[in-house]
Amino acid sequence: MMLEQNSYHTRNTSSWTNDGTPIPEWVRIQMSGDMAVNGTFLIITPFGTARVHRGDIVIKHKGQLWSRHPEEVSHLIEGFEAEAALPITAIGPGKDAQFGTKSKVGQRRGRVGERKTQYREPTGKMPSIEWVHTTELAVDQSYQRSIDNEGSRRLIASIAANFDWRLCAPLVVSRRLDGSKIIIDGQHRWAAARRRGDVLQLPCCLFNYDSPEDEARMFIVANRARKPMNRLDDFHAALAAADEDAVEIQRLVTEAGLRVSRSTSSNTWKAGEIAFTSSIAAALRRHGSAIVSAALTSIAEAYEGRALSYGSSIFGALVKIFSNPPENFDPDDLVPTLKNVDLVSLGETVRRLNGGDSRALAVHSAMLVGLGLTAKSGAEIHG
Repeated sequence: MMLEQNSYHTRNTSSWTNDGTPIPEWVRIQMSGDMAVNGTFLIITPFGTARVHRGDIVIKHKGQLWSRHPEEVSHLIEGFEAEAALPITAIGPGKDAQFGTKSKVGQRRGRVGERKTQYREPTGKMPSIEWVHTTELAVDQSYQRSIDNEGSRRLIASIAANFDWRLCAPLVVSRRLDGSKIIIDGQHRWAAARRRGDVLQLPCCLFNYDSPEDEARMFIVANRARKPMNRLDDFHAALAAADEDAVEIQRLVTEAGLRVSRSTSSNTWKAGEIAFTSSIAAALRRHGSAIVSAALTSIAEAYEGRALSYGSSIFGALVKIFSNPPENFDPDDLVPTLKNVDLVSLGETVRRLNGGDSRALAVHSAMLVGLGLTAKSGAEIHG
């Protein structure tokens, strides 16, 4: 079953697509914070907060919210329907359901006229459960979350200092054809065990995936469902999974002489690194690759050898200039003008403003002053 555009509604279930249409009140009251500049936001789900990306569908079922990519919605809805069709019997403190014991199965079969729930075959093959030495495990940096950040370092240190086998759930691991064992989920537990030195083996569920791209897709599904991924984790995982939008962004960034950072912390950015992938995606959808390429190339030339702060605002301003060039605009004057922009002063201006478009407009005005040009009307600039 697939959801239609914006319209899966039953007595217990409603849906809304994050496609730029107004956020319904039943979503808004369960948002955690405001919508980000890139059009994403957090919602409260039964498993904590989850990020709703552009194009994702928010499902309300029995008062609880869920967020899924359109391709994943049918699985969620089928689960709701199966849950509704199956009687639930408590089996103890904290337990929600009685799985099929012989007595219950027999009782159900004996009920006249009751419909038997039909499930499709499980996807994938059953894993093997093994203890694996920490030296045999590795991660694929093409899609795995970066742990080179302060938050991850603190988490790893905490796990190592307070290691408790009762909290060490099995790691999800891919067994590749070459024999390597690649961690899909559990990187922090693995890093903590290696730090300690006395935890030599870890319990692992080993799966056989079709390819690294298949691993990356499963990584995205697992992490979006359980906890929010930051925008760069999401981008690099999507790139490894050969997502068309991510591949196009990577091509434009690389051709401009730039690269996408692995860290969202501006203090760690190196020269030539950018982090505004969501802004690039939005500009691609609205203006196309030629405008995006021109903006990225200008940034690469103007800030060569310099770490780029406030890159999203600068990029947004450049997109406005290239998509609606002011009268007498000479592209050859743009890079020299950008080189003369004081990033410290620019930062003070940007920090006082709320919203990505407001910041981009402020930078746009500063660029036009530097170019000795006059801004077009507000409607033209926003266009």
